[in-house]
Amino acid sequence: MRLDLDDVDEEFQMNLTPMLDVVFNLLLFFLAATTFAKDEVELDLRLPEARTGAEGQATHPLVIQVLADGRLVFDGRVVTLEALVQKLQSAAARNREQSVLVRGDKQAQFGLGLQVLDACRLAKLGKVDFAALPAQRN
Repeated sequence: MRLDLDDVDEEFQMNLTPMLDVVFNLLLFFLAATTFAKDEVELDLRLPEARTGAEGQATHPLVIQVLADGRLVFDGRVVTLEALVQKLQSAAARNREQSVLVRGDKQAQFGLGLQVLDACRLAKLGKVDFAALPAQRN
């Protein structure tokens, strides 16, 4: 028996609209989720531990990151100490009550942390905090 397949009038068509809707919704979800989780994972820092301190504040401080290899990161960019002083001075000119959060790797040099603190003082920024993890209780 001979099958004549050329006589088929209707071609099979798949409706892709529901699949595209799902993909679009997943894309929006992942974009929103990564935007909200960006603050604390900008750089891989191993923060030191501290027994005293308070939870983070509601205002948005300027974040300076001191890396173990001696680099300084401000506003997502590697900067020199001189450029950091200039950026802090311009921030202080805009807002005298601006706070600063220094996130330093526990392997970073102590002298570099003091230079960052000195840069904040030169810019006349009075509220400087150092980030640390809560100490493990034994």
